[in-house]
Amino acid sequence: HSGFVALQLALAVVLLVAAGILGRTLLGLAQLDPGIDAHNVLVARVAVSPGAFSSPQQTRAAWREFLESARRAPGAQSVAISDVIPMRAGINSLPYWNSPSLPPPDKMPSAITSTVSPDYWRAMGIPLRSGRLLTEQDRMGAEQVIVIDEVLAQHAFKDREAVGSYLWVPALGRAPVRVVGVVGHVRHWGLAGDEQSPIRDQIYCSFDQTPDSLLRLFSGFMSVAIRTGPAPLTIVEPVRQALRSTNHTLYEVRTMEQLASASLSRQRFLLTLFGIFSGVA
Repeated sequence: HSGFVALQLALAVVLLVAAGILGRTLLGLAQLDPGIDAHNVLVARVAVSPGAFSSPQQTRAAWREFLESARRAPGAQSVAISDVIPMRAGINSLPYWNSPSLPPPDKMPSAITSTVSPDYWRAMGIPLRSGRLLTEQDRMGAEQVIVIDEVLAQHAFKDREAVGSYLWVPALGRAPVRVVGVVGHVRHWGLAGDEQSPIRDQIYCSFDQTPDSLLRLFSGFMSVAIRTGPAPLTIVEPVRQALRSTNHTLYEVRTMEQLASASLSRQRFLLTLFGIFSGVA
């Protein structure tokens, strides 16, 4: 009996210690900087009106109308579109290199590549480290430019100045693309998973420089990000009302705080499970 009681106490202590460690880890993860200001940000996927695909010019005009209409919604402060939303399923990655002598594709590093409109960094609250952000002037016919994050800047250029340098991204064409700005790193893979991910570098391209041949494809998986004054979910209906004339619709509506919280769901489940076991023990 004494041996059995000792074993029970030992098991209880182990489970309690494990629950404590998990709790401390979860608290530490929750306090990590996600790289964005997640407070008061609404994100949603956009179902584009079928009438927007009659021509590339019509598609570009439809997206401009969409952005202008969403900005008129009461409570909307900044509105942008992007094909990639941090901490949500769906990541687009492209290989890149920092010189024209390209190695084999399987030897090239990759970067999460987001196609965005100019107000994206303001809507998401991503800080600018150096250079400039994309503007309305970065469109088809102008020099192709990109913005990168500070992690890619360190990997590709080390001690060299990234702004003004060039990257070779085969998927964007044979010509190099010029880096015009460096922004803060965003934890795209979630608060818990970003540092363990093999792909952390980030590239931002201008949606206005999307080739006509790819415009319809990209339009099929664009999302909207809206920085709001009031609580984000309270402006969902006003935004939908503002978009009624465009025939675009929103679905999978979330707040960035919900996505950040969901990225820790596995850790919360384990903490609850160990807490129950240790309490029973």
